[in-house]
Amino acid sequence: MIRERSEHRSLIIRILSSKVFLFIFLIIAVYALINVYHNVSQRIKIQKEIKSLQTEVDSFQKDNDKLGELIKYFQSEEYIESSSREKLSYKKPGETVIVFNSEQNNLEKENKTVNIKKKSNIILWWEYFFNNQNGQ
Repeated sequence: MIRERSEHRSLIIRILSSKVFLFIFLIIAVYALINVYHNVSQRIKIQKEIKSLQTEVDSFQKDNDKLGELIKYFQSEEYIESSSREKLSYKKPGETVIVFNSEQNNLEKENKTVNIKKKSNIILWWEYFFNNQNGQ
């Protein structure tokens, strides 16, 4: 029995010290390292994507908050009052409304541009050359 044990131990030592065992062990170790590297790089990539998506979520949350505030403003009495004053010309009892007619100014400007366009091209050139010389 002692002899069998010593033969068994020597057989194990020979197998462990053989080049074939070393080669197989190296192949398994390299394969394991490649898998570990792949898993770590994939985890880093996923973490970067999570950070990017979290930033996007935060941006959407800010936009959502702004839109919520706008909705609250549009539903407020202040907005309803100001929009009804501007669009529907409503007024409070006892107030006097003064309307500035900017349309009249726009019509006057349009008439001036129409008058300029009514002159023919030849007359415009004539005035350009001869009226400018008289003024100098």
